[in-house]
Amino acid sequence: MPQTGSLVVRAYTSQAQLPVSGATVIISSPAEDGRRKVYSIQTTDESGGTKPVQLEAPDLSHSESPDGTAPFSDYSLVVEHPEYYLATFEQLQVFPGIETVQNVPLVPLPQPAGDDVTAEPVVVTPQPL
Repeated sequence: MPQTGSLVVRAYTSQAQLPVSGATVIISSPAEDGRRKVYSIQTTDESGGTKPVQLEAPDLSHSESPDGTAPFSDYSLVVEHPEYYLATFEQLQVFPGIETVQNVPLVPLPQPAGDDVTAEPVVVTPQPL
């Protein structure tokens, strides 16, 4: 009997892991007819996260014996934002009764060089000693 696990996505940028809000998150898997079955389309919030998505996972008993059946279900994840490169994940594992948190590092797109972009110097305010 299938059970469920949940998946939460956390999108961020830079080594400091700054959250990226407004990213579109699509969770899907291959369907039997060769197309894709979409389970969830969400937008990341101000903390870069999504709400948990309940996804089908195999019965917990599959993890108790080495019968060759995987104790998890595979899903695909796409995260897109107009200011960042597309991030894709395949074979993302969801286990029954477990909340999986998938961190997604997003890489910024290069800024266009043009007449409208000016590099103004940054003036550092003197610090009182």
